[in-house]
Amino acid sequence: MIKHILKLIWNKKRSNALMLLEILLAFVVLFFVLAYMFFNIDKTSQPLGFETSDRWMINLDNIDAKDSIDALITMQNLKRNLLAEEEIESVSFTKSIAPFTNNQWLDGTDEDGFRLHTQVVPADFTLAKVLDMNITEGRWFTEEDNQAIIRPMIVNQNFIDAYFPNKSMIDSIILFHGERRLIGVVDEYRYGGEFEEAHNVRFDPEPYTDLTSNAIIKLKSGTTLAYAEKLSTLINTTTKTTGSSIQPLEKRKTESSRESWVLLYALMSVCIFLCLNVALGLFGVLWYNINKRKSEIGLRQALGADGFDITKQFITEMLILTGFALAVGIFFVIQIPILDVTEYDDSLFYRAIAYASFIMLALVMLCALFPAVQAARITPANSLHED
Repeated sequence: MIKHILKLIWNKKRSNALMLLEILLAFVVLFFVLAYMFFNIDKTSQPLGFETSDRWMINLDNIDAKDSIDALITMQNLKRNLLAEEEIESVSFTKSIAPFTNNQWLDGTDEDGFRLHTQVVPADFTLAKVLDMNITEGRWFTEEDNQAIIRPMIVNQNFIDAYFPNKSMIDSIILFHGERRLIGVVDEYRYGGEFEEAHNVRFDPEPYTDLTSNAIIKLKSGTTLAYAEKLSTLINTTTKTTGSSIQPLEKRKTESSRESWVLLYALMSVCIFLCLNVALGLFGVLWYNINKRKSEIGLRQALGADGFDITKQFITEMLILTGFALAVGIFFVIQIPILDVTEYDDSLFYRAIAYASFIMLALVMLCALFPAVQAARITPANSLHED
């Protein structure tokens, strides 16, 4: 039967070529869209490395514009007043490089004989506690680290995996613009948001009085947004400014990811629209072909074929055509992981190939099923009558 179907496909090679091309192009487009979607969705499933619930970010207004003594006193008073609040469990201060601010500080060196590259995050000794960061090795900064002879640093696991894989580097001296002692490792710190790729991150200790851009506070569970008004009054009174703003970290996280989610939803819509267009095209072509092949169907039935045989023939024809199209498409797109033309994980592309192939096969099956069933209902008498 397969040999007979292949002969039928070859005899109608001109019309089948257009159908094959439609399936091929739809598969290729679907492959790239799915690969992009999987790449971004995979990033959202990775941990940020810190907690956002019950944490608020305070953008401090113009404290760095004050003279050094006034700024120092202001920061000391602000921390003391914030910690005196019953609703606040802990406080950390940061520069502009803070969660979901889209700011970066990049640094690199080759003093150790190879290139080290990191994102730098100035941090005080309470940041890990406020954000519930997971310290996998060593410890976090203490106040004494600000006066250490060899400046300490903390890195994320991505840094260790990139430069010192399968080694414990705690208490090691690393040349990074001078000697630095590695005192701790955190599992992750993707402060750019859910869609940020994992980067090498280095934390440098700084006194909280020098971190005058933002404050992050950890609140007691159940604290409502109504508390923000009281907190704003406290901050403005302490800093003698009126431009400070307060926003929950969870809200900042949502806002930082909104554009990426909109793009993903748009791509999903494109996929659905593409599949619908392919389905309508295949359905129309199959319906037209069946109407043109009524005499062939009637002859097969006269020779003893039943309805199931007719249905199976048309579905098999479409599956073979789809198989040819997918084979050509897979041959080209699989070159991406084989030739390693991108820096992305090969499994991403293999997954996109598998899903795109399954979607196309399921789509073709659905589109072929109804016309094939209708073809099975044609009787020899009807086909001869119409001829």
